[in-house]
Amino acid sequence: MATLRLITIVAEAEVSDRLLRDLGALGVRGWNLIHGEGHWNRALDTAGPADFDGPTVRIETVAEEAVADAVMAHLAAAWFPRFAVFAWVADAEVMRPGKYA
Repeated sequence: MATLRLITIVAEAEVSDRLLRDLGALGVRGWNLIHGEGHWNRALDTAGPADFDGPTVRIETVAEEAVADAVMAHLAAAWFPRFAVFAWVADAEVMRPGKYA
């Protein structure tokens, strides 16, 4: 087993195609996409999109640390200020790591 990074992204559904293209360009080799519904309120002291209520996608992928860092930096710069998107990263113990990263 190897330790890779599990990247989880929740976003408004209408931007999912563009978001997946960006992930591929950053070196993400595959993902799981789950459709859902969401509601969240933007913190009053932060800039970004207004409150959100509607269709969402949850994207999960496993990547090496450098790719995960690049994804999070890109999301912070290009996506968080403009869209209802949030993300987190956690360690994942993966069998067959060469298949994913």
